[in-house]
This record gives sequence, C-alpha cells and structure tokens, in this order.
Amino acid sequence: MDPRHAVGTGTTRTPIERKSPPTERVVQILELLADTPDDRLTLTQVAEALGLNKPTCLGILTTLADANFVIRDGAKTYGLGPALLRLGAAAESGLAKLELIRPALAELHDRTGMSCVLSTVHRGQIIVLDHLGIGLAGDRQDLAMERCPLAPPLGLVNIAWERDDVVDAWFDRTPLVPLAASRDHVRSIIDNGRERGYLIQQLTTNTSSNIALAALLSSGMPTRIIDVLRQHLPPADWSEFLTALPGDDSATVPIAAINTPIFDRRGVQQYTLSLVPNCPDATVAQCREWAEAAMSAARTATGALGGH
Repeated sequence: MDPRHAVGTGTTRTPIERKSPPTERVVQILELLADTPDDRLTLTQVAEALGLNKPTCLGILTTLADANFVIRDGAKTYGLGPALLRLGAAAESGLAKLELIRPALAELHDRTGMSCVLSTVHRGQIIVLDHLGIGLAGDRQDLAMERCPLAPPLGLVNIAWERDDVVDAWFDRTPLVPLAASRDHVRSIIDNGRERGYLIQQLTTNTSSNIALAALLSSGMPTRIIDVLRQHLPPADWSEFLTALPGDDSATVPIAAINTPIFDRRGVQQYTLSLVPNCPDATVAQCREWAEAAMSAARTATGALGGH
C-alpha cells in the first residue's frame, strides 16, 4: 500500500516532511564558516550571525571540533577543520561526482536527440562511465563501463586538455598499433582542440580508427587473438580528427563525434563529454551548433564540480 494514503479514511495525504532543527543548526554553522574560509569567527560572532544562544552554539562547535570538522585556536576562534577535506575528496569521487554531472548529459541528449557518451581516465584505462542514446558508431549499443588501454592512438580526446607532461607521457606509451604520425602532428591536433574548445572526429573507413581499435580491444575475445588482429591493422595517423571546418556554412562534413572536456575544481580534465551525431552529411552550420551545445553542457558539468 502506498504510505501516502491514510488508513481507513479513503483520502490522500501529502508526505510529511520531517526536519531536524538540531541538524539544521549544525549545517548553518558549517555553511557560515564555509562562507568566510579566510576568517576565524568567535563564539559570539557565530551565535549572533545565526540567532542561536551561546550555550547551544558552544555545544555544537565543541562536538564539531572533537571530530575535526572545525578547529578552535588559542584565541578561541573557529574555522573549518581538516576532516572536511576527507569528505570533500569523497564527494568528488565515484558516483557522487557522476550524479552531479549526469543532468547536463541528459539535457544535452534531450536537446539534440543524439547519443552522448561520458568517459574518464583511471589507472591507465579509458573508462566509459555513462551514455545516453543508441546508434553509436560501430553498432556498439551498450558502452557503460567499457574499458580500453590509455595508449596511442586511443585516448587523445581524454588527455588533450591535460598538462603538456601528461600528453607527453601518453604519447611515450607503447602504441597499440604502429603510428604513422609524429608527435608534432598530434600536438597540432591538440592545440587546435584547445583553441576551439572541442575536437571533431570524422566518420572514416579507416580500419585503424579509434572506433575500430576500441571495438576490437573491448570485444571480449582472447588476448592472443586480439594481438594477432592488431598486427593486421594499418598504422594510425589520427586522420579522423578534423582540424579545420570549411568556411562555407552549407558545406557538408562526415561527423562521427564532437568531444569536449569537463574540468574539476583544480582545472584538471576530469571527464570527456562526447556528442555523437554519427552523421555522414552534416553541414558546417550544424556542426558548429552541435559543438556549442556540447560545450555548453560541459561548462554546466564543470560548474557542478566546482570548476570554471
């Protein structure tokens, strides 16, 4: 039975909101201290700012100080404590962060009607964390938690907005297939993406494209078979990346994906958001519109993570 229905009355009641005034006071104190992170507040200042009596305020501050959520110095002033760093780090990891940015992913999918993919890098692996929509290139419908090695030619979009030394470390890894492009060429692709705010991947028949290689590596086939098949792939040259759009807005280009970064509060590329039009004859005007939609969603997600 739905608990919202009152027993024996035949009427419907709205859910009762139960709040805890003591808990609310704890939250108010922490928020007050967070609003003035560079200043220390006395007991009197905290109590007056929140309209609390001093004994109640002192009891809360003492409990928080015992747990290191606030610190009290020799001058008997209070500030945020080191235990909050652990909570903040936990909130920035795993599902806590994903739930913050998934609304931006959903809004982008609803706005464009196109597939959207969210990926990240973790311990030398590229991991697909979430996706919305169907009809992804390569007919791979279920990408969630798919993993591939972070090694050339895979992962360029996942490290393009990282520090230069991170990019160099990626390029120095043993490639998954032979490379037919120089480091300078890859740098030019990255520089172009950083300038525009996004990287465009074209639809291509090149069997060594990121999509084909990633599909092979995540196929579930025995490693020895994958290794044999990789030997038959042609060298990778990152030719699927479009470094310049035609000047004519009515010109058409075969667009596979538009990739843009999501940054955390430290300015690190935490996630990569990929909008997947998978359109063989997109106009330049459409491409620019889709890119702006993807970047807008990424900016919203970045803001949700405390970045800018």
